Amino acid sequence: MKIRAVFVVIIWWLCCEAVGASSVQLIATTVQNIPVKIIRVDMNDENVKVTGMLAKQRRGRTEPLQSMVARARPTAAVTGTFFGTRSYLPVGDIVIEGKMVHFGGIGTALCVTPDNRVEFVDVKRNRREDWSAYDFVIRSGPRLVTAGKIGVDPRAEGFRDRHLLRPAWRLAVGLTRDNYLLFVGTRKPITLSQMAIVMHRLGCVDAINLDAGSSTGMYYRGRILMRPLRRLTNLVLIYEQREYYERHKYSILPVRIRRSSHH
Repeated sequence: MKIRAVFVVIIWWLCCEAVGASSVQLIATTVQNIPVKIIRVDMNDENVKVTGMLAKQRRGRTEPLQSMVARARPTAAVTGTFFGTRSYLPVGDIVIEGKMVHFGGIGTALCVTPDNRVEFVDVKRNRREDWSAYDFVIRSGPRLVTAGKIGVDPRAEGFRDRHLLRPAWRLAVGLTRDNYLLFVGTRKPITLSQMAIVMHRLGCVDAINLDAGSSTGMYYRGRILMRPLRRLTNLVLIYEQREYYERHKYSILPVRIRRSSHH
C-alpha cells in the first residue's frame, strides 16, 4: 500500500501544471475532482524564508491583502490563522523572528526553525507553550493529517464555530516526506474532511487547516490568485531569497519587535 501511495503521488506531480523552476513554485491541478492551487516551497533550500506578518504591524488591526503584500514584497503569501470578527485578534499563537507577538491559545502550530526545519506541534487549548526554539510559529487548525494518517477533530483543538464544519473555500498547509511545504487553496466549497483527503493525496504527512472562507487569500509573484472578501489580520509570507526578506523586514515586523531591536 505504501508503494502504491508513493506511485500515485509521483504520477500526480508529473501530471500537474507547475509555474517556475525554483524553490517556490505555483502548481494548478485537480485532486479528487477538486481544483486546487498549490504554492510548493522547498524547505531544503537554506535561502528560503517562511515567516508571518500582522496587519499594520499591530495586533487587532485589519488591512487589505494587496496592501500587506505591497509592503512585504514576498514571493508568495497566504492567509494565516483565524481571527475574531469583532476584536480582530487571531485565535492562535503567532511568533515572528523568534518572538511571541500574539497568544491565542487555540489550534495546532506550524513551526519553522531558523534552519528551516518544519514541525507541527499539538498544544492543549489555552496552554502557553515555549516557542523559543522557532523562528516562526502560527497556530491554526484543525489538524487534517497526522503522521501520514487522516484525522479531523475540531472540538478537541478548541474550535467551537459550527461554520467551520460546513462546506467552504479552503486553505491548508502541509509537509511532505521530502521537506516540501505545500500551501493549498481551493474555491470549490468543500468540508474539512475533503480537504484532509486532498492534503493526504498530495503526499503530506502532516497538515493543518488555515483560515479561509471569506478570508481566503493567495498571492504569488505579483498576482493575487485568490482575493479575500474581507480585510485580513495576519498572513504567512514566503520568500525565495532571505536577502530579499532582510531588505523589507522593517516595514513588516510588528511594532513591538521593531522597538525592542532599537534597545
